[in-house]
Amino acid sequence: VAIIVIVLVGVVLLWSGDVCGKSYPRDGSFKELSFSRDPWYFVDTQNWYIKAPDKWVHFMGSYALTEVTSKVVGENIWAGIISFGLGLVKEYDDGYREGWSRRDIYMDFGGMASSLILPDNMRLLAYYDDTALIFKVSFIIG
Repeated sequence: VAIIVIVLVGVVLLWSGDVCGKSYPRDGSFKELSFSRDPWYFVDTQNWYIKAPDKWVHFMGSYALTEVTSKVVGENIWAGIISFGLGLVKEYDDGYREGWSRRDIYMDFGGMASSLILPDNMRLLAYYDDTALIFKVSFIIG
């Protein structure tokens, strides 16, 4: 069932990326981003000045997706497989655009693993400050 969910959502994501048109169009070659071109923070000064916490989004996105999916499917390990699988589908699509990122995959895995490892009475909450480019991570015990 998890594989079917990953494939179906992946097909929709890959198809919608072509329809919506992203900032990095597909160029037909599969490539990996080098570490020098894959910063922990995305900064765009060409179009407008924006600082985006790229790796934070990967980590917290996978964490949140695993948390929510585990409530739906009822099994934590399957939720982790679905979350990480969708992250891999996203990187596969990026491979034909700007290039897939090894760091993105590490952060996806970290978010998924954090969700699976933390006890049920503990939650992870991460803050991002775009003026200082810092992360603040808190554990909430309840």
